Amino acid sequence: MNWKRLLRRALAGTVLVCLGPALASQSESARQQSGGLVIHAGTVIAVPGSDVLTDQTIFVTDGRIAAVRDGFLDPTDVAGSESAIPELLDLRDAVVLPGLMDMHVHLSMEFGVEGQRSYGVSDQYAVQYRAAKDDAYFLVNAIVNARKTLEAGFTTVRNVGADGWHIFALRDGIRDGALTGPRIITAGHLIRMGADEGPGACWSVESCRRATRVQIDMGADLIKVVATCSGSKPCGNEFAPSVILEDEFRAIVDVAGSRDLKVAAHAHGTDGINLAARLGASSIEHGSFNNAESHRIMVENGVYLVPTLAVQDNIRADIGSAGDEMVGLMQSFLDNHGPRIFAAHKAGVTIAAGTDAGVTKHGNNARELELYVEHGLTPEEAIVTATVNAAALIGMEDELGTVEPGRIADLIAVYGNPLSDISALRNVQVVIQGGRVVRDAR
Repeated sequence: MNWKRLLRRALAGTVLVCLGPALASQSESARQQSGGLVIHAGTVIAVPGSDVLTDQTIFVTDGRIAAVRDGFLDPTDVAGSESAIPELLDLRDAVVLPGLMDMHVHLSMEFGVEGQRSYGVSDQYAVQYRAAKDDAYFLVNAIVNARKTLEAGFTTVRNVGADGWHIFALRDGIRDGALTGPRIITAGHLIRMGADEGPGACWSVESCRRATRVQIDMGADLIKVVATCSGSKPCGNEFAPSVILEDEFRAIVDVAGSRDLKVAAHAHGTDGINLAARLGASSIEHGSFNNAESHRIMVENGVYLVPTLAVQDNIRADIGSAGDEMVGLMQSFLDNHGPRIFAAHKAGVTIAAGTDAGVTKHGNNARELELYVEHGLTPEEAIVTATVNAAALIGMEDELGTVEPGRIADLIAVYGNPLSDISALRNVQVVIQGGRVVRDAR
């Protein structure tokens, strides 16, 4: 049997199992929103980083914000809504702000669960079958985790690496309204240094070009490159050299640029951070051991830093049982990562929020913003990283990140003021995505 046909069958079975409740939920919401939506908002963080608005009426039509007006206005006062009376959502006691965004997730990975891959067989059919089976299993994980993420108030994410085809199916299913989850901007397989000829592996300029083109052909929205060792390995330390050569990295950036795709670079050690920032990466993922030279290069080239500080919680939980070869490295991460992120921020590097959800817990995404505040950012600056800055990183600053006319109506509501207590974002009560109420926990 052709392995692609096998994969399609596996994925189709998964979708049939999962699709029914999602379709029912979405069609019901669509009926509710057919006349548009009017929100009475007591407090609105309309443009994070700017003045807060009070006692506002937000008019939503066709999935976008039509107007934001002073006072609590009558729902019928909506241009173009003569045929249907909009639904009124009373949030006069709440704080409304743009939907949050997480720029570093792995939706098909599950915190605390070992991966499903086991390709230690010689028969090619068995390998292909296992890959298709895993892809279907990962899709099930990803559907569940996507819903957790959306219900936590994160309406858009960047998925920076996934094996197989499932992540593209999930992205498209959410986009088309068949599944519930955040808007997904996704990479395909990680582009990594390796001579095993596995997905995403490359070992020369030509093979790196080919690996990048494969991801583009699969439908990637961005390219993710592994520039340094993983932080879970001793070679992920501050002083380790980059694992990719300059000509290889340039080749990846050139191919990505031929399709106007950005490159995100996984980098912990200083050499890898600086190499990637200098050679065309749009964002540095983790950036654990950035230094003053990193700041200079990143500011000069407009490179974003996506910190993933939430992984510190994992390190704190695991350091007591770690082997001797890892304890020093783990302590180094705890001592350096947060302070260096703050130093980068103070030096003018633009921070875009990213959690590494999948390594950390899905649905706990707001923890990342708490850690930014713990390490020196103000609550307002932390919110900017997950709204205005994140939207700019994915090139959607004219569509997302603020509550303004013309923007896509992605909104959340919380009780408590996140500008004084960032932990209020841990308890999102209402989530609106594209003008549709997808969660109301009040």
